Amino acid sequence: MMRRYRQARTRRETPTVDVTAFLSLLVILIPFLLISAVFSGITILELQTPTEGREVSPASDPLQLQVVVRSGTLVVDYQGRQRPLIVKRTEDGEDWRELAEVAADLKQRFPASTEATLLFEPQVPYDVLVQVMDAVRIRQYRDADELIREPMFPNLALGEVAADKSGGRAK
Repeated sequence: MMRRYRQARTRRETPTVDVTAFLSLLVILIPFLLISAVFSGITILELQTPTEGREVSPASDPLQLQVVVRSGTLVVDYQGRQRPLIVKRTEDGEDWRELAEVAADLKQRFPASTEATLLFEPQVPYDVLVQVMDAVRIRQYRDADELIREPMFPNLALGEVAADKSGGRAK
């Protein structure tokens, strides 16, 4: 008797999966994700890595700005400068202001130049890398109540320089 009851019960009740709620979710979620992915733009800074042995032609960039970031100094060198300009690193941020002023002065003297090479020692913190890039790439100043940002050297090439205590030009 019990056996017949179980057989009859299994024939009557077939398990079903209701996917209506899941399909409704997909119908709403997929268009939302596609639309939000298109309209949420991410700013990407394109960087170039300097290739070894590549000769930089003077016609491509008359300035050839190079900033070497060492643990205690910033070394600024460019085409036509007799000796590199050495800026001592400070805790109060004065070194970033001085680097930004030097970059702004060079941009006024060489308005067509848009390239700069930034070389870092391996142990330089990431925050320092960002500060140097910001100081060289964009000039920020206030005009009345408005913050104005002018691009100076937007085409940056990043590289690594060997840890050297001499503070001279990168090899």
